[in-house]
Amino acid sequence: MDDDPEQLFGKLLLQALSRRLSQSSWLALAHQLTRRIQSFQQSRGEDVDPTLAGTLAASCLVQHILSQDFIDPLLIEYLQALVYGSATRSGVDPDQGPVTDVITVTLYLLAHVDDATTKVSAIETVSSVIGQGLLVTFQTNAPFKIADPALLVLLQRLFADKEVQDPSSSASVVSPPPSPESTRGSDVAPAALRFIVSNLRLLALAADASIAAPQNLLAPRAAITVLMNVGSSLLAHVIQRLSTLQASKDRPAADTPLLQQTRSECKAATADVETVLHSMNPAWKDEIALLRSLSSQIGVIHQLAHSLAGSSTSSTLQLRGKKAETMQDAQRRATWDHFLDAAATTAADKPPVEPEMALLMHLVVDERLAWIAKLDAIKTLFLARRVAAAPSVTLEKSLTAFYFELLVAAIDACASVVEMPPGFKGAEVYAAIWRNALCGMVPEIVLQLEQWLDVHPDLPLRGQRVEAPHVRFERALRAALLAMADRLDVCETAVSQPAVPNGATDATTGAEMDVVGLDTPPSQPIKAWLLRACIEHSLARPEAIADEFPEGHKLASEVQNLAQSLRMDAQLEGLALNTLFETRVPSDDPMELLQRVASDPGTHCSFARQLVVQVHAWLEQHDLESIARWCRALGDDATHGGAMLDTVMLYIDPTELVDPLAGILDHQDLGQTSDEPATLSNIILFVQLLCYRYSVPPSRISRFTSGASGEMEVDGTTGSAEAAGGQPFLASYLASASVCYPLSVLGEEERGLVGRWVHALFGNEGISDDLIQASPPTTLLRLAPLLFAQSIGACVHGVIDLETLRGGLSYFLQDLLSFTLPGALAWLLAEIVRVPLQPILDVLAEAGLQSSVVDVPSSDGTLANGLPRNANSRTVHLEVVALLLDTDACPAIVRHLIARPFDAFVQAMEAGGAATLEVGSETFNMASLKARMEAAGVTAQLLSRRNSAWLRALANQSVAQQHASVTTESETITMLCGPNAVSSTLDRLMGAQGRGLAAHSVAEQKALATWLCLLAPQANEVHPALRFVERVQLADEANVEAALRTIALVLSLARAAEAVRGHDTSTTSAADAILALATSTETNGARKDSCAADLFDDEPTTPPLPSVNAHAATDSQSNGASTGQSVAALLSSRAFRLTSAQVEDLLARKLVRLESSTPAIWHTVEAALLDPSELGNDKGKDSAPKEKIKTWIEMLRP
Repeated sequence: MDDDPEQLFGKLLLQALSRRLSQSSWLALAHQLTRRIQSFQQSRGEDVDPTLAGTLAASCLVQHILSQDFIDPLLIEYLQALVYGSATRSGVDPDQGPVTDVITVTLYLLAHVDDATTKVSAIETVSSVIGQGLLVTFQTNAPFKIADPALLVLLQRLFADKEVQDPSSSASVVSPPPSPESTRGSDVAPAALRFIVSNLRLLALAADASIAAPQNLLAPRAAITVLMNVGSSLLAHVIQRLSTLQASKDRPAADTPLLQQTRSECKAATADVETVLHSMNPAWKDEIALLRSLSSQIGVIHQLAHSLAGSSTSSTLQLRGKKAETMQDAQRRATWDHFLDAAATTAADKPPVEPEMALLMHLVVDERLAWIAKLDAIKTLFLARRVAAAPSVTLEKSLTAFYFELLVAAIDACASVVEMPPGFKGAEVYAAIWRNALCGMVPEIVLQLEQWLDVHPDLPLRGQRVEAPHVRFERALRAALLAMADRLDVCETAVSQPAVPNGATDATTGAEMDVVGLDTPPSQPIKAWLLRACIEHSLARPEAIADEFPEGHKLASEVQNLAQSLRMDAQLEGLALNTLFETRVPSDDPMELLQRVASDPGTHCSFARQLVVQVHAWLEQHDLESIARWCRALGDDATHGGAMLDTVMLYIDPTELVDPLAGILDHQDLGQTSDEPATLSNIILFVQLLCYRYSVPPSRISRFTSGASGEMEVDGTTGSAEAAGGQPFLASYLASASVCYPLSVLGEEERGLVGRWVHALFGNEGISDDLIQASPPTTLLRLAPLLFAQSIGACVHGVIDLETLRGGLSYFLQDLLSFTLPGALAWLLAEIVRVPLQPILDVLAEAGLQSSVVDVPSSDGTLANGLPRNANSRTVHLEVVALLLDTDACPAIVRHLIARPFDAFVQAMEAGGAATLEVGSETFNMASLKARMEAAGVTAQLLSRRNSAWLRALANQSVAQQHASVTTESETITMLCGPNAVSSTLDRLMGAQGRGLAAHSVAEQKALATWLCLLAPQANEVHPALRFVERVQLADEANVEAALRTIALVLSLARAAEAVRGHDTSTTSAADAILALATSTETNGARKDSCAADLFDDEPTTPPLPSVNAHAATDSQSNGASTGQSVAALLSSRAFRLTSAQVEDLLARKLVRLESSTPAIWHTVEAALLDPSELGNDKGKDSAPKEKIKTWIEMLRP
């Protein structure tokens, strides 16, 4: 036997699969190979291991399944045979019995789940096989023997190494087994801990948001079963062995690598347990209790390993004093103080961008927040900087330095974006957004910051402003132009073009211009735009630019050569800029005014605010035509590569436009007035585009009210009583836009409408005015997928022919029905994937239509339904797709709105062989469709995430400067600033911190604190910063310094934020609302029902039928569907923001618990934490946090 035994099993498996051997044949061959291996071992005089065959077979088969993207059904049968024997065995034939056991297969599964989220399908396959076997194994009367030497040997063999061995290697299987002595507690402990962590990986899948219906997975159930019956007993066995070793004479005399490894694994396992716990539903009480128990056992193992290391009390006491000094000194440096002397800057002194400033620019440009929220973030950071500034730094210098930092960060970010080749067609607009932010937003921020300081002279600024604002900003602007000259030149250059695909013609590539459209010049006057905006905001003087700035006369000339600004128009007419927009927005041509505003960044903020005001005014005046004109203009701009809609969203929350436009759909007389079809179509398509492009979820859409009565009035009447208090129609529609509701769930009136529309579309009478009056747009939006389904089904079955179908559905390209296309096409594209592919002749034969459709003679050989005989079951669907999408008549907004369903359709078709799609189709052409859809579907989130390289580069600049020897990116910065920075980032950060890999430098800690306070997504009612403080491990001496520094920075930002919103009373009103909800019987009942849920309870999968007339009946029965504010929604809103008291109280509780569990470490942490210079406190209130924490300690101490 020349081959390795495991290789023999691998060859046997591949041959069995290639020959499609039955389950019994595979099992018989496996038994024969087992006997051959045992005979070979005997012939060589080796001890025969009776479990070796099962181990080899389990290893080979499990690894093969996990390596497959598509699971062959035979693999499932083969695995079942290995574990349970042949399904047809009689009980006599030994070659039909099991080869291995379910525990061995489970161990091999757990040993190879490093990246469980990418192997969900394969893991589920193995879990489906072992699930029943695990239940049977643990439900027998005989207890499971966790101390079985064979089990411990296999466990240590699989989990002893730091990483699971490569599947191609057989060393983990055929290497000599560890000796019995090696399975004592100290040796098996690391393997046992890694075994626990592997189970946690599977358990975490139950709460993975990236998986569809994770609560239905089998793998987490199997993991819970194993942890309950094996994990707890295994840790208890390790504790017993370590305790015995501690009391024996053979205890190690010094700290060994194995003990160090055990302690390290304990920290990692504890962090992983906490990560899983925080993702669990609080109603899963039994599972949470189990994990808490495991965490306690891991803590005992850590203490025993620490004790065995031989550490003495005296050495701990000696270390404590040094540790306290180190942490106190470290926290004194954990402040937001960062001063750049703009006056001393030279051309060679380009300063690095601080990570907090990079994240701040990301917030104001990429995040879709209200303008006031962005300003609050800027004010918070400035105030934290000022409070921490050195006494020698005056307020004037702090403001100048802050403005200089803003300019440097914005210029560097803009240049990084411009010089980065677009990753996809349509990404060029991102550079235009950043140019507009640099030239328009930065001056606006400075102006409003100065105005805020004027209004609030009582802020803790430690000084007074003496100079005029333009003096401070001119110094910062002059330094920025000098230090960032090269980067500004990059900002003015044309955007790099995306890579040209193979076969693209010169005409195609030459047709695409950069930045904002076909008319965009090859470069942009960025410096001139920026300077003109500063001049018009009274932040710079023209004479100062000409006389004092580098190349000042050239810059002044460039400013003068710009086209006359809108602000100058306002001055010539004797108007304020807002008043000018108030007169021009209703009267001017929208596209012409947009072009004027696009080339005048200094007016962007005023234009955006006035546009929202004007929309509200039009609604009060019932002027839907004016709203439709601007919806059409802004939609066309966005879908044809323009940047004005994205620029408007820099200054407003998308819901400020979505809510009033969505309110139009809630009016009961919608569509029954004299409005032109194009009016409502433009509005409805545009509001859908807003929700899609800016990721506005249905839960954020609120009912819009205006007017004296508090209700929105359109055409002189108010909405119905049911609609007034229910969910906005748009919110319910977006949640189920592509759902095709069967006729059986519709009301009698809507079923009648479906029939009338089918007759109107395909009959001779056409669409009558009565039918239009009877069909509100909301009804048509709901019924469009059903109309498509009925029409396509009629054509397939010969009720109408293909040409009649095309003629009828072409109505959907007209203004009357075009607003329904996004939902209908999304359903159609998904339906094509769902329809089984088979010849149309078979479809008709199965339907009994052979004589009426197939056998009808025709001159051209086509069927009676107009299809060729080589058509298939998807041909009609594809013809409809070509009719509606592959035409110039299709609105561009529609293509953007269905981009995601189209991408899913293309991927599914290409995976199944796209070449067969066009067979039998006259007009469908996949290449042509893909070309039309190439630049469609761009969203703000896609732009920021796919172009996030600038953020990582800027945020890493300061880290690289502090650690010149480090050439790779910081892991912390990558997690915070990468394209996948989502709600799970905090969990990954905590895991990395538990392993000692995160936030050790000051720059990383500042980035983490900024992200926690200003950017971290709030997944539930607990603020991310509080979740961080709650989960941080103060008992971890290796990482406590970094943790305390980060907490100190968080506290500084929290106190600064409190000062910023000191005059805001919204928190009180939110508290009152929460109190009202908390005392509500309905809310309490709903909470009681939700708490009764189990870990793997199924969730409803059938969406409710959206209706504007049935909210009152459905809202009280739906779980989480109502848009009425809940306690969780209020707690997660910006009305309830982070406070320093919350952080201090959490710290106090952690200190009390630390004192009882680890007194030595507690004294160390307390000594550092309660130092008066800690926690970012300003000198005027040195004793406040110290006394408060001491008070809490005394109150909570048992």
